[in-house]
Amino acid sequence: MKSRRYILIAVILLIILGIFMTLGIVNSRREMMHLIKEEGRSLLLVVASTQENSIFAEGKYEDEIIDKMISVCHYLEATGFNKAVTGKIRHSFHLNSIAVFDIHSKKMILSSGNPLKISSSIFTAKEKIAYEYFNIGQKKHMRFVYKTQQNVFQIEISAEEIQRFRQEFGINKIITQLSMNPMIEYLVLQDKKGIIFATPNIQTITKIEDDSVLVDVYERYIESSRIAEFEDKSVLELIRPFIVSGQILGLFRIGISLDSYYRHVKATERQLLVLFVILFGAGLVLFYFFVKYQSYMDLRGLFDKTLSAVEDGVLTVDSKGLVIGVNEAFSRLSSFDEKILLNHNYFQLFENDPFDIQQILKKGTKVINEKNLFKRNIQYSTYPLLDAKKRINGAISVLRDVTELRAFEKEREESERLKFLGNLVANFAHEIKNPLNSLSIATQRLVKEFSQEDKGYIHLTTTIQKEIEALNKILNDFLSLARSKIKENKEFNLALVVKDTIDLIKEQANKDNIKLKCNIKKDIKLCGNMGDFKRAVLNILINAVDSFSDIKDRKRLITIDLAEHNGSIQLKIADNGKGMDSEEQERIFTPYFTTKKKGTGLGLFIAQKIIKDHNGEINITSEPDRGTEFDIHINREKG
Repeated sequence: MKSRRYILIAVILLIILGIFMTLGIVNSRREMMHLIKEEGRSLLLVVASTQENSIFAEGKYEDEIIDKMISVCHYLEATGFNKAVTGKIRHSFHLNSIAVFDIHSKKMILSSGNPLKISSSIFTAKEKIAYEYFNIGQKKHMRFVYKTQQNVFQIEISAEEIQRFRQEFGINKIITQLSMNPMIEYLVLQDKKGIIFATPNIQTITKIEDDSVLVDVYERYIESSRIAEFEDKSVLELIRPFIVSGQILGLFRIGISLDSYYRHVKATERQLLVLFVILFGAGLVLFYFFVKYQSYMDLRGLFDKTLSAVEDGVLTVDSKGLVIGVNEAFSRLSSFDEKILLNHNYFQLFENDPFDIQQILKKGTKVINEKNLFKRNIQYSTYPLLDAKKRINGAISVLRDVTELRAFEKEREESERLKFLGNLVANFAHEIKNPLNSLSIATQRLVKEFSQEDKGYIHLTTTIQKEIEALNKILNDFLSLARSKIKENKEFNLALVVKDTIDLIKEQANKDNIKLKCNIKKDIKLCGNMGDFKRAVLNILINAVDSFSDIKDRKRLITIDLAEHNGSIQLKIADNGKGMDSEEQERIFTPYFTTKKKGTGLGLFIAQKIIKDHNGEINITSEPDRGTEFDIHINREKG
């Protein structure tokens, strides 16, 4: 009977080693492939972001040149087309030529420099503003045409700066760098017409309509990956749609060499095979030792030695529920000493059966799950232990701490979400700024060219200018969502900033019968952007004031405490308003989430972002109908 027991133990040991070896090989392959995919995905994100930013940056650069040319045209009209002044302007702005025509008679009024060509559509075009690029030899030029009520202007200017801008900041620089990366076999941006750009080793490539995977990515706006053949070897190809302003412009395809993957897999398999042989050999030696001395304690020693080499936590339970084996990793995870666990009833130690041992002992089916245990995220796999007659003889549970992995995944998702939101806000603000600039130019012209003796007229134009400036300020504030870091880093008096911010809400607080109780320590200094931090505090205070909208059964109170301790600044803002439930607390810093009828859902999200940019963190404690407390901690010694 004892020999059979030891044979069973040996079989169990081989099963465990086989499981670990199989899991090791599978996990190694999966993790390596995942890392390669993530690297390829990161490269595609960089390339796509660079191309998108290049498109917007080039457009903005062209807009600046056009605005400059419009200002030149208006100035020439205002000065009466003085030839000397025109020559000075042409030299000052490095213009190749200026030609002015009467819009009615189509006669040339003024010419400075030597126009290379008068545009054939200068009088027939319906657009007020038009421009085109043309080449003279190896040099690129821009021809700008602008119409006013009386005149038509044609200005020719060198476009070498724009060409240099494209070379230095465009996609070509990234393509050159990537082509030198030994892991990158190729990179292509293509549309249905063909290749837009590609690494030098690509001359032809599969058309979109000839490849079902490419068609699926193009039509469904999804990302895809596959193993493909390139120049007689396998590559991992990642395919990603290139979308700008909601419109798909093509597909990015990147081929990543799998040489390092295959080398890593082979090396891992060799190492695991060597480890298996070593462990199997050790098992045979120890098995002979157990048979010779027939000692249960020696069997447990073998188990301890084998499992102690495993980084994952291992718990073994017999058919009666007694813990017969644990390793050091399990003791660390559970905070239970090995002596407390061994030979004690599992179901008494763990009343809620966190590892589903009861299910394994009854049904014999393996369980793989993930739970929050021991204040950490634990991924566990529980398997049945069977004897020679396939009877359930116990259970073994393998635990892995995935807390840091889940935190990393959450941080990465948050980073991608913020990047997406930033690009969205930047595009949105850019679309609004253009018409605002046009309104500003038109208003300036109204002020300059028409009578200003009418006080009503002056009041209206001044009001329009102020409102345009206010809208521009709001857009600039809104663009703080798209900023990755604070631009200004100066020391300022945080206590004065908090007091000034409180003054901004005092009138509304008095109007709503809200008492403000302040305990602010003087002369607390902080480095960063004073305006941004003031905006963050104001958003939180406004949220506190709004929390009393439906409160009528108690005195309304907001407390503001500012203190400093051991290099750490603590700012608390608490109210006894309507409070929040757990779901609202989880989503309160999510963009566009709001419980207000007229809220945008961005105030607290912006506040959280600004505080993080200042090396701080913000925590919230709230209870429905009891109130909310925002607790802000800033470590001044960081960064």
